[in-house]
Amino acid sequence: MAQSKTPSDVMLVPADNLDRIALFLSKFFSPLFGFIGGYTVVVLDAADQRAVLGWAMLSMGIQIIPVLILYRIRLSQGRYTDPDMSKRTDRNEVYILGAVSMLTAVLVMGYYSAPASITQLALSFFLIGAACGVINVWWKISMHASAIAAVATIATMQSRSLGMVFWMVVAMVAWSRIRTRNHSSGQVTAGTVLATMVVYVVHRYIA
Repeated sequence: MAQSKTPSDVMLVPADNLDRIALFLSKFFSPLFGFIGGYTVVVLDAADQRAVLGWAMLSMGIQIIPVLILYRIRLSQGRYTDPDMSKRTDRNEVYILGAVSMLTAVLVMGYYSAPASITQLALSFFLIGAACGVINVWWKISMHASAIAAVATIATMQSRSLGMVFWMVVAMVAWSRIRTRNHSSGQVTAGTVLATMVVYVVHRYIA
């Protein structure tokens, strides 16, 4: 099967040191980092860390593993333009499976009365992923920015100093996605604002 063509303006090969830094940041601070970072922050803030860690591992497993399996299969088949899925339409099936996986996690956490912090986070990721997936049908919103902004918002609710660290990461990731030409400034801003609003509303008014 022929591999789809990478958008011509997306940077895949660095031309200078700033490009190398941008590509590294973009790769390291992926949405996967956002998921792991979010649950890590929640676990560290819990009174009973061992119990919450178990729920966090279960929730992450339900949300992440199916998507990672699909991603690896499609990448090996040459179905994606590149490892970053630079072409917007390559992301549609990942968003669909991600939404199903994340909704499953929310339902499982709710049914078995998981700690509220875990249920809230699972619900936040579901709503962010579903919204980004719908938007992605027409416009390539930044899931990188959304994932890291979600962690930054949660961290800020727990500790302003920790939140400041993560918001600096948000700024670096936003810069890297613009520098590598994966997204425009509007797309990373939209991703950041969307995630921040969803996490705030869910944690303040839901569950």
